[in-house]
Amino acid sequence: MPSILIHDKRLAGTPPGDLAERIYEVDDKVAIQHAISWIGHYARQRKHLTNLYVMCHGYEADWDLQNQMCTGQEHGGFGLCLCKEGLTLSNVSVTSSLKGLITRIVIFACATADTAPYNIGTAADGRRLCADIAQYTGAQVIAAVQTQYYTTNKKGVIDFGMWEGPVLSFSPDSQGARPISADVCWAD
Repeated sequence: MPSILIHDKRLAGTPPGDLAERIYEVDDKVAIQHAISWIGHYARQRKHLTNLYVMCHGYEADWDLQNQMCTGQEHGGFGLCLCKEGLTLSNVSVTSSLKGLITRIVIFACATADTAPYNIGTAADGRRLCADIAQYTGAQVIAAVQTQYYTTNKKGVIDFGMWEGPVLSFSPDSQGARPISADVCWAD
């Protein structure tokens, strides 16, 4: 089955050409609704996508939203720096148009699945964001809890290398997350 990679160009470098048959590049001028619609159209043309790879920055901050204060320690879970608006809990329902079109979504971004204990149930609940993406799309969602680091080769091609920290899998039929081995992310 075919795969696609969406790359927000604010993540410096060129996405690897061998990861997916199609690369779709976006930036802060492309509306998230347009990008999701384009991916949906592409998936329907191919009848179904095995993988949707997402390469972008993840939003991290030192905010305790429950107590409305700064903590001095950054956590992720605030969403994805993807397209003009980003993809956050406030607009994650836009992914519902992908329902049933994709088997797995692998998110290469910092701390997407992170949720600080004081941010459970807030706009910075990364586990809830990933679970919502899984439920709205009907796809397995794979994302990291910690900040991720990558390099680029001499030609500027992005190489995420091994995952930093825990990697979680979110199933479309469950609100829970389960830890997985990083090599599972690459299985077709």
